[in-house]
Amino acid sequence: MDMEALKTGEEFTIKALKDGKNPMLNKLYAMGVKEGGRARLLLKNGRVYLIRLNNSRLIIDKDLAKFIEVA
Repeated sequence: MDMEALKTGEEFTIKALKDGKNPMLNKLYAMGVKEGGRARLLLKNGRVYLIRLNNSRLIIDKDLAKFIEVA
């Protein structure tokens, strides 16, 4: 399932990061987004997602979010 299907306030697990050869994934790894991580969608507003991951809040735009598969 993609992040697009999540509802505000919903908890999710990062199942996988798609397209492993894309250099944009380095940005996600640098922010702490890794397979198996538990997170909560705090806000979905237009092109951005605000998520809580490991006691941090991250803003991820739709271009980055398309690489994240959630469960």
